[in-house]
Amino acid sequence: MRDMMGDGQARRGTRAIRNIATIALAIVMLALVSSALLTGPSLDDYWTLYLSDPTIGPTRLIEQRWIQDIRPPLFDGWATLLSTVGFSSVPIARLASNLPVLLLLGYAARRFAKRLPDQAPFYALFLLLMLSAPATIRAFGIYRGDFWQLAAFAVQIVLTRHILFVQQDYTSRRDGPLAVLGIVATIAAITLDYGGALFGGVLAMATMLAAIARGLRRWARMLLLALILSIAAVVYMISWQAPAWKESFDLYQNWIEMGEGSSSAILAALIAGTILHNPIAIAGAWLGRLGWTKEDSAFAILTGAALAAALVAISQIDAQRRLITASNTADIAVLTAALMASAGARIADRRLWMTVLAAVAVLSSLVGLALIGIDGGWQAGAKKIARIVDSCPAAKVYAASGWRLDDGSHSRAAQREEPVFALGYKRLGSAHGFTPILLSPGTPSTAVPNACPTLLWIEQVPHKTVKPGLALQSAGLNGLEAMRLSVIRTSTGLIVRADR
Repeated sequence: MRDMMGDGQARRGTRAIRNIATIALAIVMLALVSSALLTGPSLDDYWTLYLSDPTIGPTRLIEQRWIQDIRPPLFDGWATLLSTVGFSSVPIARLASNLPVLLLLGYAARRFAKRLPDQAPFYALFLLLMLSAPATIRAFGIYRGDFWQLAAFAVQIVLTRHILFVQQDYTSRRDGPLAVLGIVATIAAITLDYGGALFGGVLAMATMLAAIARGLRRWARMLLLALILSIAAVVYMISWQAPAWKESFDLYQNWIEMGEGSSSAILAALIAGTILHNPIAIAGAWLGRLGWTKEDSAFAILTGAALAAALVAISQIDAQRRLITASNTADIAVLTAALMASAGARIADRRLWMTVLAAVAVLSSLVGLALIGIDGGWQAGAKKIARIVDSCPAAKVYAASGWRLDDGSHSRAAQREEPVFALGYKRLGSAHGFTPILLSPGTPSTAVPNACPTLLWIEQVPHKTVKPGLALQSAGLNGLEAMRLSVIRTSTGLIVRADR
């Protein structure tokens, strides 16, 4: 009787822990949905709109715009479909793109957990840690293929875990749906982003070797086929886009996209940010050390080795030409979350620790959401301008690309992005009730002051002191030299205000 009571208590405890994880995951997913709706527009969002404009026709769209993208044009095709059927709102388009993928990620984890129930704690913790990581929240709030790639890479890691823990080779009856999910995710992780191709390719090769070592030859063959197809697709897309890149990218780095942080700082921030957003999981490495198995060690070694190899490779490539951004290396956060989940799974049966871990994950996602609300993106500048124009309707608003404030303003890289800046300024101006006058590079304009302020709006400005007179000169806006000048900063740009 005592044993039966003990079993009943254990089952109730397990159920309670499962409920805690489910509730935490639901809140984190709700935060992700909110980030898609609340994140202010950015240059990435407007690039997608520019690359998915159906009004110019499919041939021109592919040959003149998709070919310029710095990523494989797979997401561009999806965005074009959304634009064609009438999705003109960036927040709604983000949600329509990312929410189905989020649900598919949850479905994949559930299917793998049903196949290996003893690995269910790892899958739950991995989703919780990965989805609440700052890199994921940022990716979900961008109208690009960022979250697609992260989700595909997460399923690829789940497949790696399965191959290291399963005791039988692939059979269609047991593993057919898992193979479809895992292999399609592997191909997507490699082909959706060129940075992700490196991480996905390294992990796929390592997983294939592990499958061979464990005698899982059917799984190994499927991974080999996925690698061949993925690499062939990536090589083809690079060969197609390379001539356009060679023509456009005449600078060592695109500082508009890179920012001021060094490559090593970006990589370190991704790892540290993921760990610090929920360090509770790491406690499992010590508290659950007695339950650590050789399979756990194999997974940790394989994942850590894949992370190290990818870091070395991408750093070597970046040394030749600056390429590293927080976006194209966000897979680092997913690999780090996988290592943390491997440790945290050792304490998933401890209610107190699991409650704290889940609470921290929820808190982290809510803090990330709050920071998004404070930031505002380009919309912050548009709102400030709208208030000024409302108070003085005769105010004139000029707009210029952030490239004007850099030595590369006359580069082909700058010219490539001029129409994207113009698209963003026009859309935001129209949405907030004013019409910005776009300043063309190399063609100075002369403003005629009146009783209302004259404004110069510039987005994608580095976080450094910018003198208003120099900003006007760099943008090619004359006639305001005698005016009283001031600078209004936002998180992403600035507004030069000229008053009499």
